[in-house]
Amino acid sequence: MFTYRRVKNDKELEEVYRLRYQVYCTECGFEDPKDHPSGLEKDDFDEFAVHFVAVDHAENIIGTVRLVNNSELGFPVEKFCNIDFDTTRIPRDGLGEISRLAISKTYRRRAGDGVYGASSGTPGLKADKNEMVDRRRKSPAIVLGLLKALYRESKWMGTVNWYAAMERPLHILLRRYGFIFNPIGKEVHYHGHRTPYIARIGTIESEIAKRRPELFQLFTDWNRSPSFDI
Repeated sequence: MFTYRRVKNDKELEEVYRLRYQVYCTECGFEDPKDHPSGLEKDDFDEFAVHFVAVDHAENIIGTVRLVNNSELGFPVEKFCNIDFDTTRIPRDGLGEISRLAISKTYRRRAGDGVYGASSGTPGLKADKNEMVDRRRKSPAIVLGLLKALYRESKWMGTVNWYAAMERPLHILLRRYGFIFNPIGKEVHYHGHRTPYIARIGTIESEIAKRRPELFQLFTDWNRSPSFDI
């Protein structure tokens, strides 16, 4: 069981930045370590974002994602991607961006799975073959758990649409579960080969209810604690 929730305090947020540095700078080479001499990967958008974590039973942070809210900076996808879409049609106050999804290397499926992937556990743990098989069986759990926490926050905040810039494998994974994101521009080379997307939360709710009713029940169970397990 893994727990998914908002970041609690500044110390925990620092651990989020440290995990992002590990994944985005050290492992994937998306960011230059020289630009983050403190060993913490962060940017200007973090100030306007809500951060979420996946933690194991020992409270180790093994996954993270953020929801960037509207500000004078705009959104990362608008800054780093070429958007072929009339964004003036989308109310800014009801718009957020899913960004900086990262999973600890120990719990991704394979070394080439990018910044997202499999299950969770403790960085540096040497797992035997049976443990690794078990982790693969839990593959989507971390991604779905983080998105559930982000979805709940979005509903509370009145967010209606999500931006995202995703690599194709993640887009395929999410679509399989009913997360329908529509492309709004061509693929760019930014933290890998990513395409800008937009999604309407109401459409996602309808698709998940149709394709994965058990998952829909989990996502819309408001009686669960803000910190919850999958």
